[in-house]
Amino acid sequence: MMDKDYTIAQARHDLPAIVHEVERNGCARITRRGQPVAVVLSIAEFERLLSARRKEPDWSLATLDTRGFKFDRDEANAR
Repeated sequence: MMDKDYTIAQARHDLPAIVHEVERNGCARITRRGQPVAVVLSIAEFERLLSARRKEPDWSLATLDTRGFKFDRDEANAR
């Protein structure tokens, strides 16, 4: 997959051509003052990334069952 860079002005002017390019090649970067600020992805590339993301476990939803666990308090700095 070959990434191509477009300025914001180019993207504004040539969006239909950029979309056709992305359909063939996967993605394009949009730059502002030479720095990448956004990407345009083909739907196929987007779905590939989304499916890879779905396979990763979401540890933010995990809970730790602490029932029956004895916590030892450190009394060294107690007030």
